[in-house]
Amino acid sequence: RAAAISGRNDAALGVKAGDTYSAAALSIVLHTRSPLVPTFRSDVRIFLVRTTTTTNDDDGGGEEEDTMAWFGGGADLTPYYLFDDDIREFHAMQKELCDGYFSPSGSGGDDAVDTATFSYATMKKNCDDYFYLPARSEHRGVGGTFYDDMTATSTTLAFTKSMAESWLPSWLPIVQRRKDMEYTDQQRQWQLLRRGRDLEVNL
Repeated sequence: RAAAISGRNDAALGVKAGDTYSAAALSIVLHTRSPLVPTFRSDVRIFLVRTTTTTNDDDGGGEEEDTMAWFGGGADLTPYYLFDDDIREFHAMQKELCDGYFSPSGSGGDDAVDTATFSYATMKKNCDDYFYLPARSEHRGVGGTFYDDMTATSTTLAFTKSMAESWLPSWLPIVQRRKDMEYTDQQRQWQLLRRGRDLEVNL
């Protein structure tokens, strides 16, 4: 992460000491009582930098302000007991969302965005890598999507909005199918143990 953020301070961007920045994020983690309903994690965020440069022109010069911004976000699922239909449905919705904005072939789309970098396959791999626990040699859940350093354009703004709007439609149908299923105390204890993986990811 540090390397990625440092990479933004490329000479071509013109970011320098004294420039101002803003950041905002919305993050949701929905834990459930039932161990048969998966935990859902999601977020969207924006990082914005305003740079000021001094110009010399015939009118005596002045200052010009430029604004650069990047989006990030994603969503993923952590089931405690696997139901293949739930997982397939969740990933299918994520893929449909990504493919609607970024061609799977990496062609077309927004000229300011590398569509291959933000394809569903890439964002899925990013999610798998980000939530991998090397000390246990396991992934926290069944993955989803994760993206960062996405140049802000009208297309990527629309995508990020759509990502947030997809959260509940991708999770609530699973909740409705599983919430009334009976479970044992042993299953509940397994759920609580597995929730510790969330803490481990952040350590």
